[in-house]
Amino acid sequence: MYTDIKVYLFVQVDSAQCLLCRHHISTVMDHWAVDPRVLRYIEYVGFGGWHRMAFTPVDRALITALVERWRQETHTFHLPVGEASVTLRDVAILTRLPVHGRAVTGGSIVDPRGLVERVLGVRPDATDVRGGGLKHTWLRDTFGQLPEGIDEGVVHRYARAYLLMLIGALFSNKSGSHIPLIYLQLLDNDWDTIRDYSWGSACLATLYRHLCRASHRGSSEIGGPLIVLQVLL
Repeated sequence: MYTDIKVYLFVQVDSAQCLLCRHHISTVMDHWAVDPRVLRYIEYVGFGGWHRMAFTPVDRALITALVERWRQETHTFHLPVGEASVTLRDVAILTRLPVHGRAVTGGSIVDPRGLVERVLGVRPDATDVRGGGLKHTWLRDTFGQLPEGIDEGVVHRYARAYLLMLIGALFSNKSGSHIPLIYLQLLDNDWDTIRDYSWGSACLATLYRHLCRASHRGSSEIGGPLIVLQVLL
């Protein structure tokens, strides 16, 4: 059934009218070597599934076709087979992200560079921070290769840096170069606390919000966890 839906959607979309999909993370990851010692913590907090799917290229035609059939009033797609939507159960099964626990929220950031230094152990230059966002490339260049012979505390910092990159992919916005540091606040905790956040619920809410915004007349781009839609179909 899903194959038939994809074929129907593809023939309805003119490639010249496709939305710009803000999924820049795949190009940033070209030179990031994720060490097994880092992945151990990524798996522990529930991001292992998202790590394996986050860097899939986005199919712009498919996403555009789905956005055209999204109805804000009901949060559903109007398809040839009827109405359909993405549910929290779908997110839990596809991404393996936790869907129970604390709400993913944060406050304003007074000192962005100081926050990065406190959580990740390195202070970025002023040019690497814009407003409340941190350059993806700085994060990759600084933490893309885990050195040999380091203690577990340093591994923790590298794991948090990579987790921030994954969260940036999960909650990608219209910025093509920066990750909002509001999420780094949530990583300024022990691993059990980080694991206790309901990342899956925040993923679904983010996806709904971006679909609603992109469905407005005149919209030309979309962000959010778009890979969830592709994998679902």
